Parts: sequence; C-alpha cells; structure tokens
Amino acid sequence: MATASPVPPGTAAPGGARWLPIASIMFGVGWGANQFASLLGLYTDRLRLGDGGAQAMFGVYALGLVPGLVLGGPASDRYGRRRIALPFACLSALVTVVLMAGVAAPWLLYAGRLLAGVVTGAVLAAGTAWVKELTPVSGTRMTALAVSAGFGAGPLVSALVAQWAPHPLVTAYLPHLLIMLLTVPPAFRVPETHVPRAHASDSEQPMAGQGRSGSGRSRQGRSGLSGVRNPAFRRTIAPVAIWTFAAPVSAFALLPALVPVHHLPIAYAGAITGLTLASGMAAQPVARRLEARHPRLVAAAGLGAITCGLLLAALTVAAGLPVLNAVTAVVLGAGYGFVLTYGLGEVARIAAPGELAGLTAVAYALVYVGMFAPLLLTVVAKAVPLDAVLTAMAVLAAACLVYVSRQPRAAARPPAAGRTVPDVRECSAGR
Repeated sequence: MATASPVPPGTAAPGGARWLPIASIMFGVGWGANQFASLLGLYTDRLRLGDGGAQAMFGVYALGLVPGLVLGGPASDRYGRRRIALPFACLSALVTVVLMAGVAAPWLLYAGRLLAGVVTGAVLAAGTAWVKELTPVSGTRMTALAVSAGFGAGPLVSALVAQWAPHPLVTAYLPHLLIMLLTVPPAFRVPETHVPRAHASDSEQPMAGQGRSGSGRSRQGRSGLSGVRNPAFRRTIAPVAIWTFAAPVSAFALLPALVPVHHLPIAYAGAITGLTLASGMAAQPVARRLEARHPRLVAAAGLGAITCGLLLAALTVAAGLPVLNAVTAVVLGAGYGFVLTYGLGEVARIAAPGELAGLTAVAYALVYVGMFAPLLLTVVAKAVPLDAVLTAMAVLAAACLVYVSRQPRAAARPPAAGRTVPDVRECSAGR
C-alpha cells in the first residue's frame, strides 16, 4: 500500500469533505460491532444455546474492545492513522464472515465476537484521531454521529432481515458486507494527517541523571496507574462507570428473550435495541447542559434513571408484559447516556498530564465489564427469581447514587501544554 504524504490537519479538501470516507468506515465498523445484539434470541433457539451461551458470546466482545482501544491509539500515533484504521476496517468484513460461518460451527461465534471487539477498538481509536485532524472544528461531532448511527442501525436492520429473509443467521449479516464494500475503497484515497513516529521523541525520554525512578514515574503516568489511585477515581467515577452498560444491555440483550412477543419476535428485539441506544444518544445533550451546572447532577440523573429502569425491568419480568420492555429501554438508555457523559468527563477533569489516555482506558474497562451482565443474570436466575435479582440491582444502583452524592468534589487538574480534553461525544464505542 502506498504511503500518502501527511497533510496539515484541518486542510480543506477540494471538491468535498475529506473526513466523510473515514466517518463512513467508522459507521460500518459500528454497524458490524452491534449487529449481533438483536440476534441473541434467534441463536438461542436455532443453536440450542442454553445456560447463557448467547449472552456469553455477546459479552466476549468487551474482552477484545478494550485492548483494541488501548493499543489502537498509540499504534496510530507511531505508525500513522491509515496503517491502523484501513487494515482493521477491512478486517471488520472478515469478522462478519466468521460470524456467518458460526451457524455451522458455534465456536466461531465466540472468536468472531472477540475479533469484533479488537477491530472496533482499533478503528475507533485511529479513525477518531484521523477525522479530528482532517476537520478539527467538527470532527468530534461527525465521528460521534457516524459511530452512533452504526451502533443503532446495525442491530435494527439485522433483526429486520432475520425476521423475513431465508437463512436468517447468514443473511442478517449481508448488509454489513455491502456497507464495507462501499465505504472502504474511498477511504484509501484519504491522505495521511499524522507524521508517524519511528522513535519516541526526546521529550519522552528520561532526562540525564533521572535514573530508574524518573523513568518509572514516566511509564506510570502514561499507563494511567497513578490516576487509578486517585480517591476521586475510586469514589466518584468507578461506582458510576460500572453501571454504564450493565443496565442498558439488560434491556436489549436479556429482556426480549425472556419476555418475547409472539408476532415478529426478531424485529421486536431489534427495535428494543435501537430504542435503548437512541435514548442514550438523546440523553447526552441534556447531560452536557446539566454538567455545566455541576457534574454530580449528571451522575445523579444517570444512576436515578438506572435505578428506575431496573425496577421497571423487574416489573416487566414479573408481569410478562413486552410493552413494558419498551419503556424500560427508554429509561435505561437515558441512564446510560448520562453516566457515560459523566464518567468520561470526570476522567478528563482529574487526569494528570500525560495519563489521560491510560486513565480513560481504565474507565473503559470498567464500562465494558457491564456487557457480561446478561450472562451473570442468566446464571444467577437459576437460583433466584430474575425479578428479585433485578430489584437487588436497583437497590445497589441507588446505594451507589447515595455514596457518590456524598463524596467531596476533587479539584480539577490544570491542563498540560498540548493536552486537549476530549469531548465525550467521541467516546461512543459499544453504544
């Protein structure tokens, strides 16, 4: 592949927007990452996956996503945006082929979901930086819109195809292959915007006489480990971050299978998934307005919505009313939008110079642990009624709300030279 000469960030493209092909592949990768979600019930029925097998396939995505995010950004800084974003975007289509083959060999579904996480993390990390360098003013908004649209549209369309098309566990994935076929080739014509670093700059090396101790501090700063020891992270971010996906995935990865509709069940599951994620997107502008007044209001609104949503989920299971699942999806989706905005905003506020990326990665690890919630709930429900388990989760969320609300607010770190605080709208992986 020929290496394009770097262009100055923000340079306007004659005859069109340079960022559009990159935003398009991010839309496609987001589609591929979430298209599996609305097919969980179908996999359970067709492949006879008992004991939470489909929920485990759903959650294993998080095991690949976090390394993809953590490694994709630094790799694109070292080797350039094109060399990371474009090959992994091509791999997104290959991962979909693996998922299609999973109907004959279910173990491939686990492999495909794990690889989907790695691919998504790498493309989002490199692609977000690429678009921001191509259009600094609106790059964050464009990538957020593209990725969020992909995450929401993927499960909805795959469900609609699976509902009416023959061989649904194969044909449901065909739209993603078509999207990648259309979006990847134009992206190869977009120029590189970042000068790859073959070696670390002098400023990143320990000063003479600094010794092992200074080098250790530098490595610690880049890893974000010192930020994890910050009391503000442990007391006001972690107790909120763990609910970011733990609550909403229950609405679309668990309840549609437990409280199904008899007419068009697959389309119903896709609609619930899209409704949950759309509610999260709609909540984020409101969250940013609350954040301007006080960030803790955002946490309170999010955990409050999650508490109410989990109680509604318990009522949905107890009453067996599918219509309540739609209400639950809206409430839990809104809570997801609020707590995601709060958590990433607070990480940016308290991170020390040089550790923002590492601390954000740690926060993401907490966020995506929640994708295993459907599996854990399925297992626990064998011994305890699920409505009781969901009620207990609501009590825990309320306890976290009380705990976080009583914590003092830590002073913000002053921004270091050259450090930019990211807009939380760019952090949309797994939505």
